Amino acid sequence: MISVGILLYPQLLLSSVILPAEMLRAADNFYRARQRSRQRMRIHIASLDGEPTGGEGQIRLSPNCSVDKLAEVDLLYLPAMWRNPDPVVQQQQAILPLLQSLASANRLICAVGTGSCFLAEAGLLDGKPATSHWHHIEQFAARYPHVQIKKHHLITRAGNLYCAGSINSVADLTGHFIERFYGPGVAREVNAHFSPEIRRSYRDSGYIEGEFNTHHDEVIIDAQQWLQQSYAEDVDFGQMARRFSMSQRSLNRRFSQATGLTPGKYLQQLRLNHARELLRNSNLSVAEIASEVGYHDLGYFSTLFRRYMAQTPTGYRKSVRGKLFKLS
Repeated sequence: MISVGILLYPQLLLSSVILPAEMLRAADNFYRARQRSRQRMRIHIASLDGEPTGGEGQIRLSPNCSVDKLAEVDLLYLPAMWRNPDPVVQQQQAILPLLQSLASANRLICAVGTGSCFLAEAGLLDGKPATSHWHHIEQFAARYPHVQIKKHHLITRAGNLYCAGSINSVADLTGHFIERFYGPGVAREVNAHFSPEIRRSYRDSGYIEGEFNTHHDEVIIDAQQWLQQSYAEDVDFGQMARRFSMSQRSLNRRFSQATGLTPGKYLQQLRLNHARELLRNSNLSVAEIASEVGYHDLGYFSTLFRRYMAQTPTGYRKSVRGKLFKLS
């Protein structure tokens, strides 16, 4: 049985609770329908005082268990908060030992928006990458100077600790957790029904601690991150080399030594991965997707995609698109 916890506290943003809970519930239903099995996931909702709580409106959420139950969960969500999070964090200090215990047991913790303040307050993000809601990120950086703030990333991961800077980002992360718990087929089905719009995948949009740490060339790490942000543009590798204060020959040599790929092959891989996501999650035409990821020649894009995926773009789209929405 998979156990998911959601911690309630004052000023929480209701959508940061409801959206992941609904996605997880749908995933369990899809899985049960496919496998003809019983319920596989339970969602535990708790607050420190056991009382209902809510955000700015009249809607309030009620706990369905005691806070002690959250010590046993496989995944814990820390919702986002409205307005200044500091007073809530100070009032809810009793949360911190729970987070420290879960982290030491290598359980997954997902902080949404300013919910990342609880992880930082517990000392769990010291020396680690993290993000938060853009409106409070400067305040976050000032209050927790030992945290490696990633202002340009809406998702960060440091081991078992995840931060999502927005509601869309927590949807991306929840899709990632669903794939981890139920497999890619169920994750695709949930994403197709909850996120049919254009959306970057968790792996493509997130900052993952250790993702670039298989090598130690900091300049090439910066180059990789720049390509991730610029993949849809017309990239001139000579200009790119000058951007990082080296010759194009040195860029090619160092990039290949560090990553095993030339800059051109790395860029191609980024573009085709993004094309896969658009084919799966959007209704853009193949020509529009080719242009969206930086290819202006549809025939060339189709040839590259078929070589990369052993399917045409249209064939891939047909194979991954979700079926009719049906819960049992």
